[in-house]
Amino acid sequence: MIAAPWLVAILVGALVWLAAVALQGRRLLHVLQLEEYELRRFWAWLAAGAERVVPRAQLQAMLALAALATAILLLPALDLYVLAPALALGAAAYAWWGRPRAEAKKPLVWTKKALLLAAVAAALALLTVAVAAWLWLAPPDGTPRPALFVATLAVLGLLPAYYLSAATLLVYPFQAGAKRGLVLLAARKLRSRPDLVVIGITGSYGKTSTKEILATLLGARYRVLKTSASVNTPVGIARTVLRGLQPEHEVFVVEMGAYVPGNIRELARLARPRIGVLTAVGEQHLERFGSVANIARTKYELIEALPADGLAVFNADNKRCRELARQTSHVPVRTYGLEPRGRGPDLTASAIETSPSGTSFTVHAPNAEPVRFSTPLLGRHNVSNVLAATTVALELGLSLAEIAAAARDLAPVPHRLQLIQGEGGVTVIDDAYNSNPAGARAALDVLAELPGRKVLVTPGMVELGERLEQRHEEFGRQAAAVCDYIILVGPRRTAAIAAGARAAGFPADRLFSVPSLKEATAQLGRLLAPGDAVLFENDLPDQYSE
Repeated sequence: MIAAPWLVAILVGALVWLAAVALQGRRLLHVLQLEEYELRRFWAWLAAGAERVVPRAQLQAMLALAALATAILLLPALDLYVLAPALALGAAAYAWWGRPRAEAKKPLVWTKKALLLAAVAAALALLTVAVAAWLWLAPPDGTPRPALFVATLAVLGLLPAYYLSAATLLVYPFQAGAKRGLVLLAARKLRSRPDLVVIGITGSYGKTSTKEILATLLGARYRVLKTSASVNTPVGIARTVLRGLQPEHEVFVVEMGAYVPGNIRELARLARPRIGVLTAVGEQHLERFGSVANIARTKYELIEALPADGLAVFNADNKRCRELARQTSHVPVRTYGLEPRGRGPDLTASAIETSPSGTSFTVHAPNAEPVRFSTPLLGRHNVSNVLAATTVALELGLSLAEIAAAARDLAPVPHRLQLIQGEGGVTVIDDAYNSNPAGARAALDVLAELPGRKVLVTPGMVELGERLEQRHEEFGRQAAAVCDYIILVGPRRTAAIAAGARAAGFPADRLFSVPSLKEATAQLGRLLAPGDAVLFENDLPDQYSE
């Protein structure tokens, strides 16, 4: 028998080790949440590096425990009291040296789902340990197995990812049922409001900005409810309806996002929009969809869902949108654009003038006198977004002059070409929300229009599949034509951007590659002077850190 004090010490050591393993589990839960609980993407992230599954310090502690288990197995006469300090030492070494140190850009949010997954995964881990402890302390055949207990603790360091995956699969039916119930309640509430005008907006890019612009323009005459921030999923939309839709609301503007074919169709069944806006079809999330053709088909699900008395609005400057507009016959079609093609779009803009304080342009609409617009928004692409919103506003009865007056009150969407006056007379363009080839090019165009030296800070783009290297090299060439300095965050991921810039003749002494945004900020401190302009193009989530 083991003396009580040593038994307590052994169990305390085991608990310390379990706490250390739990730190790794928490980190993995954070990544799983960032990957929107998609196990395929979660395991793809894990497969990219062995230390993502088991940090080095944790692996060393596991090897120490495995060696101890082997010693106990091969040397039955070994006094078990040596187990306690060995466990405590190994666990403490990991808990200190292997603990997560980097501050997360977007911390783990302890939602109900995250808490449930953590609880189920912890229960599975404790059940494993409990079985091993039972086979050691109270074996059914009377043969204690201390080596098995220690080996189980060692192997446990490998298992957090598996426990989280098992927990995700176990709770999925319940989560799916709860989600379906929420969506059904929201759909029922919407069906009780046949007077409500629902407007769906989708696109590879531009949909959030267009939604915010449209809600502001329509607010000049109507009581408008919109989905907040970048909420564009069934659950997010359902919660907006259940919590926010009031009897006085006359218009509901809904952003619709998609990651796989069928997503937009599901959202359209929930919201039943009468007006649909397709802002663009491009290479955003190409890694998930596989091809631009799949993206186009998925975005078009919004248009397919429109009723015969509805309206489809397309961006005529986007090739795929033009093609989809031509094939649409079940519903009236309106187009908008900056570049005249053939007969030209129904709504267009001319005499575009940009400055650090905003953009002015003249809007031309059918059967109306041209009207001059002035808005604090930056960039030609935001002129396009204003045209999209104006097309819908005209359909709902607003005059062009009324819309132009409302456009003066537009505000940039946070982290989407948001102009900020930084410290020391430095102008900052915050375009950190996300990035795609078209958006990155538009951001560089805005940077080019600002006075002073121009600096780009970027970690590049993601989810472009096999086109990533090519698009990064093109981005590097474009940046070289605009920037005085380029700071790349993440040397491996941005190597093609650097290659493109060098190929365009960009000076090597003005091109910097740093491992993190912290180092990029430090480099900016050494470079910047009053009057300079800095573009922060994209800011990748924590799972993309190198």
